[in-house]
Amino acid sequence: MSGRIPEEVIDRVREHHDIVDVVGRTVQLKKSGRNFFGLCPFHSEKSPSFSVSPDKQIFHCFGCGLGGNIFRFIMESEQMTFVEALRHLAEEAGIEVPTPDRRDDSAEERHRLHLLKAMDLAGRLYHHLLTETEHGKEAREYLHDRGILSETITQFQIGFAPDSYHFLHPFMKRRGFSEEVLAEVGLVSERERRGKPSYFDRFRGRVMFPIHDSQGRVIAFGARILGEGRPKYLNSPETTLFQKSHFLYNLHRARKGIRSTEQAVLFEGYMDVIAAWQAGITSGVATLGTALTDSQARVIRRNTEEVIICYDADSAGESATDRGMDVLKQEGCIVKVARMPKGMDPDDYIQERGADAFRSEVIAQAVPFTAFKLESLKKDYDLRDADGRMSYLNQAVGVIADLPRAIEKDHYLRRLSEEFHVSLDALKQEQHVAASKKRRERLGDKGQGKWHNGYQESKHMVGRDRKVLAFEMAERRLLILMIHHADIAEQVREKVGADFNVEAHAAIAAYLYAYYAEGHLADPARFIHYVKDDYLVQEISSLIMSELQDQISDGEVADYIRHVRNYPLHRKIEQKKEQVKQAERSGNIAEAAQLGIELIQLREKVQRGSE
Repeated sequence: MSGRIPEEVIDRVREHHDIVDVVGRTVQLKKSGRNFFGLCPFHSEKSPSFSVSPDKQIFHCFGCGLGGNIFRFIMESEQMTFVEALRHLAEEAGIEVPTPDRRDDSAEERHRLHLLKAMDLAGRLYHHLLTETEHGKEAREYLHDRGILSETITQFQIGFAPDSYHFLHPFMKRRGFSEEVLAEVGLVSERERRGKPSYFDRFRGRVMFPIHDSQGRVIAFGARILGEGRPKYLNSPETTLFQKSHFLYNLHRARKGIRSTEQAVLFEGYMDVIAAWQAGITSGVATLGTALTDSQARVIRRNTEEVIICYDADSAGESATDRGMDVLKQEGCIVKVARMPKGMDPDDYIQERGADAFRSEVIAQAVPFTAFKLESLKKDYDLRDADGRMSYLNQAVGVIADLPRAIEKDHYLRRLSEEFHVSLDALKQEQHVAASKKRRERLGDKGQGKWHNGYQESKHMVGRDRKVLAFEMAERRLLILMIHHADIAEQVREKVGADFNVEAHAAIAAYLYAYYAEGHLADPARFIHYVKDDYLVQEISSLIMSELQDQISDGEVADYIRHVRNYPLHRKIEQKKEQVKQAERSGNIAEAAQLGIELIQLREKVQRGSE
């Protein structure tokens, strides 16, 4: 995972940073007892279950189970590999990380780097063709006509793909990129020709907009056709590097603006983002040809709490706005909507009315989520008709019932009362009825989800939806102590070994035995880095976050060990008792007697505390 980077360098980077400071850049944390808590950036929640321990230098979410040390947090929040996260944190700390011999990298890491090099070269070629060659003349004129400045073209690395089936393909092959690699990253397409695969350029006659990952590396392209044709926009397909539901256009560039303004502006398309950037809105991002996904909303929420949606004013834009609002609200965002005049998109508005007007008349006038939703609902009803007004009010009260704060509910109910001359008390009563109905529906939808992971459930997996048994709790307590005390780990190794009854616990114990055997000291954050299994890392982070007693006696440790060792005997006793009953019911007295003797022997073993 770390290549050949020395462990002492990794430790220096980890020890230099305080995990509370690093996590606090993207999660609002509040101190509670010895730890800090906030809303989890990795799943939707309304009550904080995300905990960060300054003492142990780890994080753990008690909701989704994700946990780990500072490297794991950066990997998950910034979508980086371990080495990328290490270098990112090392650069902040001013610590030099030696470049490992690429021959020591895993085949997977080398292949990923090769794919990134292919995308980088293609991006530079497309940009050169647009800005420096006759091939890009028409595309340059198109962009300038749209108000895109030359310096913006350079800043966003905009390019052009010539209208040819075989321009990029041979160029990349001559530079050592195979057709299979080019197809894997979506630069070429494949078809059968005379029984053999034939390859041709995927992007032809299109303005090219590079899509970057969180580190600013090209991972895909959005391509707009020059002139008439379908599809108008063509994105890279899903690849090893690119999953469109996880990324946002321009996020790497907009992150600084988002954090300085404490808000993100969500647009529909690349040109809207670029035009807004030129207008001074440097916090703009866009989805990648699809409706806003939960994953994209979580990425936004990790960077800011407030989001302004600025979509087109057509019916498709309004539908997308409704969906986007709901997704963002589920992630705990404060959502506002910037209203566009009918028939205009942000790019059109800026070209026609200017940057100042866009900032002051559109972005600055964004309305709260609820106000926009209540206004949008009106178009579905004839408000001149009494039945239409009643139907609208019924729906509007339902929207207000979903609001989390009483002061918000009161504000919007008063607005409805004044606008429609309806009793405020009557509206409040209806709101209480709607809220009760929604609560019943939510409770009815909550099923008992099955807890699943990569470990076999046949070895008594500890589920999160049932009572924890005594032996399971004993195993957890032992593991917590083993993580913090090498001497207790050695005592458990001698008396229990691998015979933990929960498979995940047995795996964690095996890691601990190996960790201490290699001479490492007890250090929860370092141990969590030592473990390479993602599921076990989550389990370990949960264990580490458990409260540890200041004093632990030898008798308590011995008691935990006895629980663990005796559990298989207790199971055998229960099975044997059932066998005795079956033998007696069938009238087989001799067999029942023999089973009774075996049952007594098992009970004596439990009494002695050993087999």
